[in-house]
Amino acid sequence: MPRRSDRPLEPPDIKVFIRDAQGKYLARDSYGLFFTDDRASALVFNYRSDAVQEQIALIGETRGIALAADPVPPEEIYETCDRCHDFFMPFMIFFDGKKFLCPDCRRRPPRRPARSPAAH
Repeated sequence: MPRRSDRPLEPPDIKVFIRDAQGKYLARDSYGLFFTDDRASALVFNYRSDAVQEQIALIGETRGIALAADPVPPEEIYETCDRCHDFFMPFMIFFDGKKFLCPDCRRRPPRRPARSPAAH
């Protein structure tokens, strides 16, 4: 579930990668920033709270570098509840030994299969 804004009418913030014109991802190591084909090494930003749109525009104007924000697929960030199928932050999911459950589904008792009428 994307981070909610403090403003009720504002949509939730989303996670994004930054990509260059060749489709490479922005990454960082101890030597600094660089672009890579390795998506696993890519930096992940919060689109609104990190002001990604504004920073991309500024870099384009001042440095002439074309960059784009690429949304991170939710399944790569969040865990899915096996019962309700909603997305949750990994720290919110509980594994009961068989299923991954969100806090609400964990509190609800499991659905029992319907009993068939007893034959007389």
